[in-house]
Amino acid sequence: MSGMLPLRDTDPREVGAYRLLGRLGEGGQGVVFLALSPDGVRAAVKLMPPTTDPRVRSRFLKEVSAAQQVAGFCTAQVLDAGIFERRPFIVTEFVSGPSLVEVVQHHGPRSGKVLERIAVATLTALGAVHAVGMVHRDFKPGNVLLGPDGPVVIDFGLAAVPGMTTTGLSGHVAVGTPAFMAPEQLHGARVTAAADMWAWAVTIAYTGTGELPFKGESLTATAYAILHAEPAMSQLPGPLDGIIRRCLSKNPAFRPSARGALKELVAAGARLSGPLPPVAPALPLGEELPSSPPASAALPEPRQGNDDGRNGTSPVPRPRPVPEPVPEREPEPEPVPGPVPEPGPVWRAGGRARWRWRAAAVVTSILLVAGAGGAIILARHGTSPGRLTGGQPTGSPPLGAEARARAQAVAWIVQQVSRVAVVSCDPQVCADLSRKGFPAANLAPLGPQSYDPLNSNLVVATAAVRAQYRNRLASVYAPAVIASFGSGNARIDIRLVFPGGTVGYRAEEPAAARARKAADAQLLTNRQITVSPMARTQLLSGAIDPRLPQLIAAMVHFHPVRIVAFVDQSPGGGPASLLRSMDLATAGVAVHLTPAAYVAWMQEFISAQRSQYIAAWSRPVTLRRGQAVLRVGYGAPSPLR
Repeated sequence: MSGMLPLRDTDPREVGAYRLLGRLGEGGQGVVFLALSPDGVRAAVKLMPPTTDPRVRSRFLKEVSAAQQVAGFCTAQVLDAGIFERRPFIVTEFVSGPSLVEVVQHHGPRSGKVLERIAVATLTALGAVHAVGMVHRDFKPGNVLLGPDGPVVIDFGLAAVPGMTTTGLSGHVAVGTPAFMAPEQLHGARVTAAADMWAWAVTIAYTGTGELPFKGESLTATAYAILHAEPAMSQLPGPLDGIIRRCLSKNPAFRPSARGALKELVAAGARLSGPLPPVAPALPLGEELPSSPPASAALPEPRQGNDDGRNGTSPVPRPRPVPEPVPEREPEPEPVPGPVPEPGPVWRAGGRARWRWRAAAVVTSILLVAGAGGAIILARHGTSPGRLTGGQPTGSPPLGAEARARAQAVAWIVQQVSRVAVVSCDPQVCADLSRKGFPAANLAPLGPQSYDPLNSNLVVATAAVRAQYRNRLASVYAPAVIASFGSGNARIDIRLVFPGGTVGYRAEEPAAARARKAADAQLLTNRQITVSPMARTQLLSGAIDPRLPQLIAAMVHFHPVRIVAFVDQSPGGGPASLLRSMDLATAGVAVHLTPAAYVAWMQEFISAQRSQYIAAWSRPVTLRRGQAVLRVGYGAPSPLR
């Protein structure tokens, strides 16, 4: 609070639901305010420059959604985000304390156990950021706050949002503060977690010595030193010196990962500030492997490896670059010539009503034809699934059956799975998904040297993956099937990975199902909500993704809503494949709006929700009987409650 400045006349007094109290700071990314939440809790609100570019908003929301998954050890937790008068804003917990740069400037370098604690805490934070596929991109002493509970890292991920960038020496866009930027950042090359480790090493060297290891009288001179000179730094105590010098290697492949560096410090006697971070995915959020490095970047190609302390990648066929992924698309039912009766419920073994469109077979056939050729080519040039475990699985299916199932599974994942979900898969499926537009940073290849899939949200259980993990796949890691394609040994299951493993899932799921049933039944008592007989049956089954009823409950505070049906999007799924889509009537609802205005209001309302509640798709659809609806859906996997 002592460093807070008063609000200016041009500053807003409120941003969303947060009342602004004063200014905490200002920089290239925008202005940071101290604010009070509706509950009276202090928070930091960062208000960024205005933008009308939908791509900027999309990237911002994607980064925020990933940031909200970062473990809360040594990081400022992301509480909320949105758009205020065309300006993106993000709300984080308020950390009361000076920045690391202020401490060094006013009190001198840190040493001994104090320096060790700062190093461990910041590595823990970076490891947590990297574990969800993000890269900080602007790690520096000014982004480390020394709070009452210890060091806290702030501003992770936001530097990736357009409009918060610096142009590198090559003319490519570079993100970060120049004195802390890695050589590949200055070249404008693809940025990975290894760039954060360079910035971490510069930060800790500065914290321990009071001097930057690369200095120059100008920006150009500093950049030249970073690119060509050896670090000029005093000896640091213990293993920290060697770790930092390896992090300052010009070759990003020679730098240890945050997890690897942390393990080294712990082995030397340092105390952890939190749990050891999970293994990070191979690529950062929203990045792809380039087909060739920028002409100006003369860096060696990173070698492959695992989490032995190196920032390499798992051995996986290098996919071709793909365009920026678009939001998930919900396939519409295809029109059928002639009169078609109303589709009825399809009951699965669990006694749950499901909505199935017969025309989905037509869509599947089209996807199958489009995807089978590419899958056959990959089988020739990529790593075959059978080699994951050292040989071809027993009873291998014919290539045609395997390719068909793989094409169907890949198409379903691209269309139905949330773009912030982490998917574990064999190298061939990972390559197919990346080429089809699924974020490469969210793909975790499985192979002989890979870890278990517990750090992912879904696992694609091909024959090779089943052979690798055997009965542990279902009994330990991934307890439930949410979609399935093919049959026999060619079968591919999309399995849910539960954070607590199979034991945790079995303990949580019954209570979660009861909670869903109770909440959905309560929804039926609201007079602002009308439902069809089918929708009523579905609501009472407890089979609805809980995000849909929550969205409906928020909408009816403003206008009535009629639910036509909930839609099944998970072929072959078991009880864990909740209904993630719904059809809302756009006409015949008792609102004082035209149908067009009502649809526009619904779409605007849905897009204005907090990032975790923004639907993956929302668009008008005409059902086969001619009824116009707005189809709203969320990406898999569904939360249990």
